[in-house]
Amino acid sequence: MTLVELMIVVVIIGILAAIAVVGYRKYIARARVSEANAMLAEFAAKEQLYFLDNGQYLEAHALFGEVPSGGYPPNQTTPASTSEDVGDFWPVLDPNDFDSARHPGTIYDGAGKIPTPWRVLGIRPRWNQLFCRYLVNAGAPGSALPGTVGPTLWPAPPNVPWFYALAVCNLGGVAQWPNSGGSVYVTVLALTHDSPAIRTTDENQ
Repeated sequence: MTLVELMIVVVIIGILAAIAVVGYRKYIARARVSEANAMLAEFAAKEQLYFLDNGQYLEAHALFGEVPSGGYPPNQTTPASTSEDVGDFWPVLDPNDFDSARHPGTIYDGAGKIPTPWRVLGIRPRWNQLFCRYLVNAGAPGSALPGTVGPTLWPAPPNVPWFYALAVCNLGGVAQWPNSGGSVYVTVLALTHDSPAIRTTDENQ
């Protein structure tokens, strides 16, 4: 085998490896979006069941205050939604880091439990680790929409009880929420009380 033939073989192997890496990354991205779609659909279904029993939707934040085991009493308004801060998402690892490409987040906290609102709603992820981060904001009719995503979902606060669930996924490397000016943006999926369609965007939009 001559040196030229060897170089040709190396180049061919390099091309095949590059194609394989791109295909693998696309496969991983699709898998993470599939996880987010499944989780958002479960949140939507459980929120509607909770609404039938309580006449309101329930917020689900990582650092949310303790909720009574049976949920809120009928006609009691849930605390107002105030933010879409990184600490409100679950699971949480580094407070500013959505580097789920390297560190998938466990669904359990230090006490071996999932957040109280998840238990109240009956959210039971089929995976022990989640690559995306999740939260649900909810409010009474006409209450203000928090954060940056909420106001983009409705032109004005709905005149009915409302909720929206967010999944924030890292599909392309180290990303932060909110994005701090880097080149990698997290992907945001949202599902609302008034539509079965899951909306997808990246954080800079």
